[in-house]
Amino acid sequence: MKSRLEKVYSKMPNNKVDLKAQKVALGLIDNFVYDNVDGLEEEASRLSYSVEEWFPEKFDQWFDIGREIYSVYFQNSEAFINITDIERDREILQEIETRAEELGLSASEVYPDWQRHFETINYVEDLSKRFDEQKDEFSRESKSV
Repeated sequence: MKSRLEKVYSKMPNNKVDLKAQKVALGLIDNFVYDNVDGLEEEASRLSYSVEEWFPEKFDQWFDIGREIYSVYFQNSEAFINITDIERDREILQEIETRAEELGLSASEVYPDWQRHFETINYVEDLSKRFDEQKDEFSRESKSV
């Protein structure tokens, strides 16, 4: 005589289930780079912010700054003084110095602001050189970007 459990088992279908295929499918899930969709969505959100908001904003700033630098350094929008503008002043200062020495005087005795004027011309010369170096640097670097 069959027990109740045996009777229940006997009424169940005797179909075999292929668990190997299911095991393969489960194994593939373990190979995801991002093991959960939440992490993947977070990374997609970060990339989205960079592409859709951060880059356009920074690019516009960079472009505006680049145009402004270009305008000043290449289009002379500020019309700064440069060494060629004051070459004649240097010559005059040298002439004052020479004539003062001929009279046995210092240049400052003839022209009290001689030293300050001379130093300012040297300062403008130094600034002009640095301006040209910056212009060259911008030109080089803007091509590499």
